[in-house]
Amino acid sequence: MKKITLPDSHYALSKQITISSYHADMDSKLTIPSIFILCQEIAWEHATLNGFGYKDLKVHNSFWILSRIHIEIDELPKWAQSVNLTSWPSGIEGPFALRDFILRNGAGKTLIKATSSWVIVDATTRRPKRPDTFKNTMPICSDIRATETNAPRIRPSQGETVAEIRHKVGICDLDINNHINNVKYTEWALNLMPYSEYKEKTVCCIDVNYLSEGFYNDICIHKLERTDDKCLLGSIIREEDGKVLALVSFTQRR
Repeated sequence: MKKITLPDSHYALSKQITISSYHADMDSKLTIPSIFILCQEIAWEHATLNGFGYKDLKVHNSFWILSRIHIEIDELPKWAQSVNLTSWPSGIEGPFALRDFILRNGAGKTLIKATSSWVIVDATTRRPKRPDTFKNTMPICSDIRATETNAPRIRPSQGETVAEIRHKVGICDLDINNHINNVKYTEWALNLMPYSEYKEKTVCCIDVNYLSEGFYNDICIHKLERTDDKCLLGSIIREEDGKVLALVSFTQRR
């Protein structure tokens, strides 16, 4: 991966992280869902330090939701390895507040880079609100970007069905906003990937679009389709109304 000069500490938060056993897969590598967890945690911490975190938005009867994320993986760190995760607000695009991430090893090599698009939602109406109220508290650095483009919109496409299951949303699927935790959608889609394919190929790119909220006791259909020889598309669909809650795209290499 091309080396990127990171923003200074006025704009970015950097944390040293040791990959724990519960973040590692059967090959001792950082799991894909754990990438989402680590990014979400540093985003929350940095927003809180700058006055636009969970408690700050709660005063305005609002909360953040992740709308889109794009992740590029060059190499997954291993269990017990020490890495550095850096994150910064990287711009405003319409209703979206953008945030970028870079994960590096101890030698400074970029292992993973990502960009995300977040939306402020009214807690009563569940409608999006523009981030203008908090824009002045965001230490935005738009000159330095982790990726070449923002997280894209995923267009639904039909392919060969790899796997499909039915799932009832349970207590452990929910987050502090009482809806399905965004990490769960990627986890559910990844769990449909054949074991042999997961072992033989490497996921090098992930795109997720979060399209609608899901709640406790919802019955969801998890479906994974092969759209071409390199790409798999996961769809999480609520059975009751047929609404697509999330789309998860995996790009692979051998």
